[in-house]
Formats: sequence, structure tokens, C-alpha cells
Amino acid sequence: MSRYLKCAPHEGDIRFTVGVHPDPAVQNHGLAPYYAMHSLMKEWGDRWQTQGKPTSDVEFMGQQWAAAFDYDKSGLDPWDNPTFDIEQVREFRFYFAAKSSPHYNGNPQNREERVHGGTITIRPRWPNLTSDGELVSVPQYGEPYIDVQVQASNIPHEKYLTLVQRMMDSYSISSRYFDQPHPDSHINDLAYYVRLYRDASGPLFAPDGPIARCHTLIQGDRSGYRKHVEDNTKLPGYYVTATVEDEKADELIRGHRLGKELKHYYPNHPETYEPDEAPYHPKFEVSYQTSRTDDTVRWDDLDDARRELEETILNCLEWTGIATTAKSSEFVDFDPYWSLEDTTEARKMVQCPLPKIEDEQEHRVMKLWGDMTTADRDVTEMLLTDGGKVSPQEAAEKTGYTYRTIRTVIDRLEGLIRHTYGELELESKKIQQELLKRVRAAGDRFQQEIGSATMELADAIEERTRSRWARVRREYAVSEVEADDCRKLLKVGYMPDDFAEAKKILREIRTAYTESVSSNTYGIHVVIETVETGRERFRDLRNAFQKGYRRGDYISREEQQRRNESFDFEAWKAAGCPPADEWNGG
Repeated sequence: MSRYLKCAPHEGDIRFTVGVHPDPAVQNHGLAPYYAMHSLMKEWGDRWQTQGKPTSDVEFMGQQWAAAFDYDKSGLDPWDNPTFDIEQVREFRFYFAAKSSPHYNGNPQNREERVHGGTITIRPRWPNLTSDGELVSVPQYGEPYIDVQVQASNIPHEKYLTLVQRMMDSYSISSRYFDQPHPDSHINDLAYYVRLYRDASGPLFAPDGPIARCHTLIQGDRSGYRKHVEDNTKLPGYYVTATVEDEKADELIRGHRLGKELKHYYPNHPETYEPDEAPYHPKFEVSYQTSRTDDTVRWDDLDDARRELEETILNCLEWTGIATTAKSSEFVDFDPYWSLEDTTEARKMVQCPLPKIEDEQEHRVMKLWGDMTTADRDVTEMLLTDGGKVSPQEAAEKTGYTYRTIRTVIDRLEGLIRHTYGELELESKKIQQELLKRVRAAGDRFQQEIGSATMELADAIEERTRSRWARVRREYAVSEVEADDCRKLLKVGYMPDDFAEAKKILREIRTAYTESVSSNTYGIHVVIETVETGRERFRDLRNAFQKGYRRGDYISREEQQRRNESFDFEAWKAAGCPPADEWNGG
């Protein structure tokens, strides 16, 4: 049986609907628990001023917890019902903190002391609820009930309902009121983490790590919500996050459905801690983002949600070469809120999809870039530079093309441009970066080529008369650079993936040059840089595919000078074969 690292629960925000239930076999208690809290408030009376808030000791999870009871004005109008005789509607709040927490100093109402603790807030609800006479938008069940919100940290989320019951018992409020929450009870926030030693967590927040690549590869160019933060001001990886929307979660790990945030972070003042203190070392956390998830996550869905968040953590660890069991020395074993141990619960582990997604997106750009029409490039440039969401109609207005032309562009550039909900965007941040790289390689030529909408007809006519050599020079940003060891040195601005693609480009250059300029390519060298192999130099373009001199295999400067001196340049020019930089056919 596989064993995996058990992640630590961090923050949680869960709302229980109590007092009403769709199952007729379940007794509805309505506002009974709220009335009990109201009576407690009244019984305490003047002691609020003399003795402070009512406190209590709670036994929970084998620990002692300190609790305090308080209330606030709710702003709600009293219920227009004969059974309701409360003139001032209030919200009731229970503060609690573990007495064993190193952050606890005796006051559970102090936020800084509730690192291992939290609050329970009780709000009354009834049909046609109003505030200052205006209807309040809350779930309606035709009967009164109470909303119980638990916000806590470093407590197992599955224990939240039990915590509420223990808290009520400690204040002599019957816990049976909370036995059967409504199925609509739901989760607002859920987070799990692991804590790694400072020198072990680098791969998680690296530029090619899962946090950064999630942002660049699987998030759309501009649709929905985009957030990627890299704050390395205090130390590397101080605060690095990326958000994955629910519709993209499945691309990261098949079957996942929650919007989530991946986060590597330190406390606000990491410099105040020593290596033997847990906050000196960073957390890697994955949290459920309700605002990035269309479907509501119910209380009954907690196990599935926990599994998905923990699977995201474990897979990210494995993708970066970090162990996924508690035996590893990479995890901090003195975190006061995390017991470093393994679990035998089933967890889905998958091969990292990000390299494959990256390769596919790069290939997509490479495949479509060279065949782009003027309209394709106009629309692409507009999407690269425009800051807002763009509909096809708006794209037509901005570029000067017809709506039909825009739709043709969308169809032709499928894989680069996404068209959803009447809006256009680039498929991902990675697609955007790849396109920008090629645009920048082309420099001013890109602007010159795509022209403007008003010159569409002239551009089309001119395009038909341009030579193949001009098109190739434009497409791969070929320029001449100064060199004294060859007749001409051409530099390719476009960056291919590998040496094989570089040779393919060289073949196009040679074919175009011999077709449009001259069949004699002796003495023409080409420099091209690939992503995989770096700078490559090919000598004598006519034999580039048989003799690709690479990395130090070039002939000596003296040998090249001897060959240059033996070459009759005047005869070359007299024969009507100008140097490459003098050709202006494009």
C-alpha cells in the first residue's frame, strides 16, 4: 500500500446552516439556539462591564481551549412574527484558542493569539429578512434558521462541526441543535500546507517550477482571473503565488475541478526567526478559491476537496524532485501545528503535464507563425497589445477588417487564439510569450509587414510581387552583421527549438537566396541560435547541410582570410551578383 505525506490543515472558513433540514425525519429547531445565546447575553447583564466577556474552558481533540463569548449589532430588522420579541437583533461570536499554542498568552479575543484557534459567528435568519426595510439576500427555506460560520486555522477541517458542539456544551447550550446541518452547508475557504527547509524549497518557486508554469501554460491570456505574484524582496521565494481557475484544474491533474491558489511563502518578518524555529522555513500551500470556482463546495464534499488540494501539493513536490513521504529530510519536523507523518489514504499521482503542454504550445506557435497572413498578424498584434477583453466585433473595429475576416482569422489560428463567450484572447501566457519573442526578433519589420487596415489592398498587391528571398528574410528576421572572416555573415533573429529546426531554416534560406539572388552562395556564413544548443554557425551556405561547423569546429581566421584573398570579388560584382546586404528586392 502506498504511503504519502500527510499535509497540514491551515485556514478554513465553513458555514453551517442549522435549525432547518429538508429531511422530515430530522427535527427542525429553528431559532432555538439563537434564543439560548440571547438568554446567556441577558443573564450576564452588568457583568459585561465589571467582569468582561463570559469565558469558558473547552476540551477538544484532547486539548484545553480557552473561549470567550461576545456579540455585535447585526443591522437586521426584528422579525415581524408574534413569536419573536427581540427588539435589538444581534450577531453572537465565540472566540477560541488552544492553550498549548506558543502564540497564546491568555486572551482568545486577540487575533494574534488565535493562530491555533478562530471564531464561531452566529447569525439569525428568517423568511423575508430585511435591513432598514430592504430585503437581505440570504437562502430562503420558508422557516427560520441560523447561519453558523466557523473561521479557524491549524485545526482539521473535518473537526469543525464537532468544535461547534463542544463550544456550545461549554456554555450550556444544547449541542444537539447542531447534530444535523442542512445539506446546503458549504465551504468558503480551505487550505493545506507542508513546510520545507529553506534550502530545499527552491524548485517549487523557480521560473520553471510548478507555480510559475501553471500561470504561463494553463491560464488564458486574459479571460477570467489572472494572478501571479513574485515577491523576492526579503529573500528568494518570499511570496510567490499563482491562481488556477476551476476550468483549468483538470489540465493540471486529470479529474480535478476546484479553482485553487498555489503559494510558496514566509511570514512577514522572516529575519526575526532562527533556523531552529519553524517560521524561519517556508510553507508550500494550496488553497481552495471559492471565487474562482463556479460550483459550490458543500460540507459533504469536504473529503473530495481535501483530497484534491493534497494531491496538488504532493504532485508538485514530486514534479520538482522533492520526496512525498515523511521520511524525507526535506521537511521541517518541528512545526508546532504539523505532525510530520504519512497517510495510507489513496492519492492520485500523475506525470507532470506541464512540459508536454509547453512543447505543444511552442510547436503550435512555430507551425502557424510562418504562414500568418497580414490579417492574422494584425489581429495577433492587437491581442498582444490591447489591455482589455476583445469581442470579434471589437477586433474588427480596432483592426479595420470585416467581421467575416476576423472569424476567418480565428478559425485559421485555432490553437493560438481562443474564442469563448463572445471574447477573444491568446490561449495562454506561454503562447503570448512565444509570439512576443518572435515579434521582437522581427523588430520593426513586424510593424512594417503587417501595415495598417487602410493599406490592406496595397499590401495584398505588394505581397504578390515580393520575392521569396524577401519573404524568408522577413519571416526569420535575417540581417547582415559585420565580419572579417567571411564574405558575408547573415544572422537569423528567429530562435528555433533545436539543431534540426535550424537546418530546416537554413535550407529555406539557401533555396530562397539561390532562387531570387544568385546560385552562387560561396563565402556566405549564417549564425543562428537555438533554444536547445545555443549559438550555431554554418559556413559556406551551399554546403550547409553537409558541413555544419558547430561550436569551435570553425576554420581558423587565417585560413578564412587566405580563402577570401583568393576570391575574385570584382568578378563577382561584374557578374551581377551583389553582396547579400545590397539586395533590396524586398
